[in-house]
Amino acid sequence: MRFIYQRKLYFIFLSLLILFVMVTAAAAQTAHLQTTNAFEPTECWFDDPLSILPGRDFECGYVTVPERHASPDGPTIRLPIAVLRTSSENPQPDPLFLAQGGPGGDAFEIFPILAPSSLTAVDRDLVIFNQRGTNYAEPNLACTELTEIVPQTMSMNLEEGEALQLEALEACYQRLLGEGIDLSAYNSLENAADIEAIRAALGYESFNFYGVSYGTLLGLHLMNHHSENLRSVVLDGVVPPNLNFIPEVTANTDRVFTEIMQTCNNDADCNTTYPDLEARFFAVVEKLNTEPVSLTLKNGETGERVKAILDGDTLVDVLFQAFYLPDAYALFPKLVTNLETGDFTFVEEIWPLFAFDTTSSDGMYFSVICAEDSDFVPEEVNLEGIRPYFAEGALSDLQSYVDICKFWQVEQLPATVDDPVVSDIPTLLISGQYDPITPPSFAAVAARSLANGYHIIQPTGSHGNAFQDPCIDNIMTQFLNAPEQEPDAACLSGITPAEFVPSNALSFPFIGIVNQLSSTLWVQLGLATLFLLGILSAFVVLPLVWLIGVLQRGSKKKIDDEVIAGETAVVSQSQSRKLKWIGGLTAMLFGFLASIFVAGAGFFTLQSLFNGMASIFAISGAAAPFFIIPWLLLLLAVTLFAIIIIAWRKGNWSIWLRLYYGFLAICAIGYIVVIAYGGMLSVLL
Repeated sequence: MRFIYQRKLYFIFLSLLILFVMVTAAAAQTAHLQTTNAFEPTECWFDDPLSILPGRDFECGYVTVPERHASPDGPTIRLPIAVLRTSSENPQPDPLFLAQGGPGGDAFEIFPILAPSSLTAVDRDLVIFNQRGTNYAEPNLACTELTEIVPQTMSMNLEEGEALQLEALEACYQRLLGEGIDLSAYNSLENAADIEAIRAALGYESFNFYGVSYGTLLGLHLMNHHSENLRSVVLDGVVPPNLNFIPEVTANTDRVFTEIMQTCNNDADCNTTYPDLEARFFAVVEKLNTEPVSLTLKNGETGERVKAILDGDTLVDVLFQAFYLPDAYALFPKLVTNLETGDFTFVEEIWPLFAFDTTSSDGMYFSVICAEDSDFVPEEVNLEGIRPYFAEGALSDLQSYVDICKFWQVEQLPATVDDPVVSDIPTLLISGQYDPITPPSFAAVAARSLANGYHIIQPTGSHGNAFQDPCIDNIMTQFLNAPEQEPDAACLSGITPAEFVPSNALSFPFIGIVNQLSSTLWVQLGLATLFLLGILSAFVVLPLVWLIGVLQRGSKKKIDDEVIAGETAVVSQSQSRKLKWIGGLTAMLFGFLASIFVAGAGFFTLQSLFNGMASIFAISGAAAPFFIIPWLLLLLAVTLFAIIIIAWRKGNWSIWLRLYYGFLAICAIGYIVVIAYGGMLSVLL
């Protein structure tokens, strides 16, 4: 298992709100970075959420660094950088550098969306960078061999899939070597030296550092080896160097399941609604291991649908990744109930988010891990007190790291990299109580040797809490403004736990919709809007047709009201008129109900947003009547289609009127297809 900062769906979701807040803010013109010997400006690689604001946009470019800093005249690496200049009239001279986790994660996937709205960005520059070997860096150590076999491995059991992945990883290693890449240069120490080189290239005299997940380990190495210009450090989801995270994964997995189930047991309402939660959950796991189910997952980037086999072990892995999300504990009891009844909506929505992720660099991940954290013996790992289910699979999981590092051969870093970092640099350490991979105890270990370290725990937080929680944002801002003083963390006691999702909540495919934000969703929204506008045109066109008919009958008594452009209706006036009225009313009723559905969908989306992250996977059971509307729309669309077929077969009305009714029928059917594709017809099933 890895601890890449898996928060993509939450960040994309929040970006909609953040962007709304940002567009209401005034912005001043900023200074732009100039080309230097070390910095080369270029177009940004990501969609800039600030580009619609005058004078507020990211300035992107590359900083060139040695592949090995001890050999400055040797091969070089290009690192992608994005700088957001503060618009403050009184800017602070020291920027905040932002480092992603992984190792191998993509900082540009999330930080450009979240960080600009933070209080920390009010009066200081933000510098976002991707680390060597990651996305947009040159070279990028991404293993396309792995991503290409994802559809194949998902239809296999875990043992078969892991064997194929090992083959793909070895092929990736050989390819990277063949490209002349010195994989031993892609380690935490060279990585830390890059940060100091970026500072120098951008011309800052001092800076503050923020790292999340593996970014915290990188930050600690930075403190240990390049502290001369480092003003303060924020570590979010801490990985101390003197505690190897890999042998701890099993214990941490067991811990987070305990934490989540204990939270429900300690809540009277939850315990009553969801009794015997642990036994029921592991019964589901055992059943799936005995009788796996076949699911169809959708790749949000490509639209491809992939068959996936879900057994109990895979379910646990999927949930472990889901626990990276905030408020996951509030959803878990309802999820167990759904799984018992064969409802796998949550799994189908969340699994694709990391199964089809192509932004992380596996080559960088294993180059770092095999150089720094592969020095353990699986049989010597202490598994005492861990649930038998987790303990039984621990040795094979740990052995997989050993097996990979046997062929992913890189130089081992000196043993001193595992020493505690002793420093007096002001450091804020942030933990989440429900963090599945870097629990608060990890931060406590790191804090022991940091003379000016302040450790805070977000009581409902998960993995990574900065830039999304107002309380943490406030504490972090206090710290950056005065790092020599312990920040006031009183707001932590006022954080309200998320309410547990009720048992009558409806599974809602919102996450699947969000997952498509970067691809087909906009096409779907555009088509749905066009189809709805087409239907709503009936409220204008049909009254005009009626009015024209009245005027014609008033001036030409002998002209049948079904005669338009000189064509006479084939059937009687009464039958033709009745069919036309039924068709018109059907179209207008469709438009009316579709408009109500759009308004209701917006309402329930906002309600889910303000009720917490867990609520976006399920909506209140009170919304059940609302989801009858799509089925009514389906009935109306079929009726309208049948009417236009009859009209064409019998030659009713004028050719122009038949064409218009045909247009309405196409719009109605198209609208149904779009909302069905989005899962709106399956909510009640």
